Amino acid sequence: MVELTAAHPFDEAITLTALGADRFGGHTSQAYWNMVGPFGGITAATVLQAVMQHPSRLGEPVALTVNYASALVDGPFTVTARAARTNRSTQHWVVEVLQTSASGADETVLTATVLTAVRRPAWSVSDMPMP
Repeated sequence: MVELTAAHPFDEAITLTALGADRFGGHTSQAYWNMVGPFGGITAATVLQAVMQHPSRLGEPVALTVNYASALVDGPFTVTARAARTNRSTQHWVVEVLQTSASGADETVLTATVLTAVRRPAWSVSDMPMP
C-alpha cells in the first residue's frame, strides 16, 4: 500500500491560516503562476476557501463573484471574509484580499461576494418515461 504524505499543489495553494476574527493569511503559489501573477482561478478558489473555513459559515456555496482590482504579487496576503447578512437559509459574504505594497500600506487587490445556502428538502416531480 502506498501512503501519500505530500499535499496536492492545489491544496497547498489555497491553504489559509486563521489570523483572528474574519481574517486569514495566505501566500501565493508558484505552481499556479501566470505571466504577471497567480491564475485567477486559484485566487478565486482561495477566496472561497476563506468562506468555507470561516466558523460562522452557513450552508454550501451557491454563487461567487470576484473583482480583480490588481494582480497579486509574489508573497503573503490577507483575506478578510465577513458575513454581511445571514438569513434562515442563506448567507451573503463580502471578501477582500489585501497585500502590502512597496510603500508598506495594505492595498486591496481583490474584492468578492459569496452566497452560501442551506439546501432544504423541496417538492420535486419526475417526468414519466415515454411509452
